[in-house]
Amino acid sequence: MKKLMSVLLALALVMSLNVAAMAADLATTGDIGVAGTWTEKDHEILQGNTINIKKELLSYNVNSTSVNAPAFSYVYTVTPASVSDLTVTDETNDHASGTAVMAPVNAGKTAGLKVNGGESGSETSAVGTLAFTNATTLTTSSAGGSNLYNITLDFSGVSFTKPGVYRYKIEETLANNKTYAEIAIKDASNQNIRYLDVYVDGELKIYGYVCMAENASVTSNTQKTNGFVSASDGADKYYTYDLVLSKQVENDNYGEGHAFPFTVIFNNTPSYTTTFTITENAANGSTGISPTAASAPTWSGVAKVKEGATITYTGIPAGVDVDVYETNDMTGVTYTVVTTVNGTAGTPDNNVSWGNTPNSAAVQPNPKTAAYESTKATVDTKDINEEAPTTAKQTVEIKNTLLLISPTGVVLRIAPYVLILVGGIALLLISRRRKAASEEE
Repeated sequence: MKKLMSVLLALALVMSLNVAAMAADLATTGDIGVAGTWTEKDHEILQGNTINIKKELLSYNVNSTSVNAPAFSYVYTVTPASVSDLTVTDETNDHASGTAVMAPVNAGKTAGLKVNGGESGSETSAVGTLAFTNATTLTTSSAGGSNLYNITLDFSGVSFTKPGVYRYKIEETLANNKTYAEIAIKDASNQNIRYLDVYVDGELKIYGYVCMAENASVTSNTQKTNGFVSASDGADKYYTYDLVLSKQVENDNYGEGHAFPFTVIFNNTPSYTTTFTITENAANGSTGISPTAASAPTWSGVAKVKEGATITYTGIPAGVDVDVYETNDMTGVTYTVVTTVNGTAGTPDNNVSWGNTPNSAAVQPNPKTAAYESTKATVDTKDINEEAPTTAKQTVEIKNTLLLISPTGVVLRIAPYVLILVGGIALLLISRRRKAASEEE
C-alpha cells in the first residue's frame, strides 16, 4: 500500500507540473477573451506566464468533411501598443469599498517575450509564426468547418518593472510577402490586429489577461475576443469543391466494360502561387491521373473511366477550372458523344471516330481538329475574389451512343478488318498476276 501511495503521489506531482507548464486559454464562455478573476473581493488568482489566443480558419465544401490546407504561414508580430491617455476601469462589486478602480494602461514590454515558440523578443517586437502544410487537414462543411489553432504568448522571460496593465498590439500578416489571393484564402474583413492587456500585481506576477479588437479605454462593457475568430470577424475562409467524372455507354454492350481515356487538365486560372494537395478516388475499373501531392494546382493526365466507376477529386481550390475531353480508342467504332457538365448537356459530337490512347494530356485546340476526340468541356468555378466562391460538387459525364451504318453495310466496329481483308485480297491478286506475267516471259 505504501508503494502504491508513493506512485500515486508521484503521478499527481508530475500531472500538476504538466498543468502548470501548459498555456492557459482565454475563456470561451462567460467573459469571452478574459483569463483571471477574484477569489474574493480584492484578492486575485495568479495566472501562468503563458496564454493562448486563437486563430480560426473556416473551411467550406458542400460534399466533403475534410480537405488538405494550402501551404502558407501566418506571421504574428507583437509590439508595445500606443496607449496615450488610455485607462482600464473595473466594476464596483470587485472591491470591498464598493468603488470601481481606474488605472492607466502601460505600453507592453516585448524584451524576452516568445510568440508561438519563436525567438525571444527585443525591446521593440517579438515575432512568431503559425504554419500550414499540404499535410494539414481542415475540418470542412457546407456552412464552414471551424479549425482553431493556438497562438501562444510566453511572458516567462519578460521583466515587468511595476504593477499595472500592460498592453500589446498583435498583428497578423502572411509570410514571404504572400497575398491572400495568392494562397486562395479569403481574408477576414481586414480584422488583422488584436490587443492584449496583461495584468501584473504588486509582486510583478501576472493575474489576468484580456484580449480585444480595439485599442481603446476598457470598461466592463468593452467587447472582448479570444483572438482572430469568427465571433470578432477575425476568421479567414478557405473554399474548395469536389469534381466527379463519370461514363455512360448506349447500344454497345462491349463498350460498357471498357475504360475510356479522359484527358483531364486543371487550370490555375486565379494564378495561385503556393502548393495544394487534392485527393483522387477512382472506383474499381477506372484509373485516375494520380495528382502529385503538394504540387501547384496545374495537375493533368489521362484518366480511364468505365461506366459505373466514377473518379472523384476532393478539395480542389475554388477558382481552379478543369478541362475534360475523351479520346475514342475503341478501334472500328464510331459514336455520337454528349458531354454533360453539372446536369447540362452540351452540343452532341456526331461521328466521333477512333484513334490511339493518348500517352499524355494535351491541350485541345479550339475548335478541335481530331475527329476521334469529343469536344472539350470546362468546369468553370468562382474564386475568392468573386461573390459566393464555388463549393458545390461539380460533375462531368461523357455519354457514348454507338453509331451503326445502313443495313447494306457493316457495323463500324468491323470496318477496319474488312478493309484489311480487302487489301489482302488485292495484294494476292496483284502477286498472282505478276507471277503469270513472268511465266509467259
